[in-house]
Amino acid sequence: MKPFASPREIRGVRLLPVLAIVGALALALRLGGIAGFGAAAQAQRAPLADPPTAVLAAAPAAGPAKAAEPPKPEPRPAPEDDAGFTPAELELLQGLAQRRAALEQQAEELARREALLKAAEQSIDKKLAELKQLQAAVEATLRKNDDEDSARKKSLVRMFESMKPPEAARIFEQMDLGQLVDLVERMKERSAAPILAQMHPVRARQVAAELAKRRQPPAPG
Repeated sequence: MKPFASPREIRGVRLLPVLAIVGALALALRLGGIAGFGAAAQAQRAPLADPPTAVLAAAPAAGPAKAAEPPKPEPRPAPEDDAGFTPAELELLQGLAQRRAALEQQAEELARREALLKAAEQSIDKKLAELKQLQAAVEATLRKNDDEDSARKKSLVRMFESMKPPEAARIFEQMDLGQLVDLVERMKERSAAPILAQMHPVRARQVAAELAKRRQPPAPG
């Protein structure tokens, strides 16, 4: 029969499993540290070789990436022209411009008509001046003719007054009534009466009636 083991031996036997376990744990930790160091070194080398792959590998898993949304268009203000007018103001300005153009056209037409009227007035004034000159010339000619006719009639009157009444009567009956009345009217009554007495009674009555009309005073207006 084996003798009982001593306390020292008992402690040695009990420490063996503990030391084995501690050694195993130390070996495991060392292996884990080497593996972690290798992974860390590989992770540090990965961004230099392939940055997008490393970033995607290191990034936490997430849902599917959303497509980038296009920028929303900014609200445009009401359309305005370069001068800053609204469509209503532009329409009003266009209406005013058309009205102004129409007024300018009317003004030009009035100016043209006024020029034509002025030219017509000048032409009429010129014609009137010419007519006045012609009238003055005609009046001067008539006065000259009247003077000459008056002188001629005076000469005839003196001639008939110096003639015998029967001879003068025969000539008077052949003359125009108007000319005869003009001569008798210029003659003295004492010279005209004997001549009319020698004329045909009908002709003498005509001369007397015409003389009465001429000597009759005009009716009051």
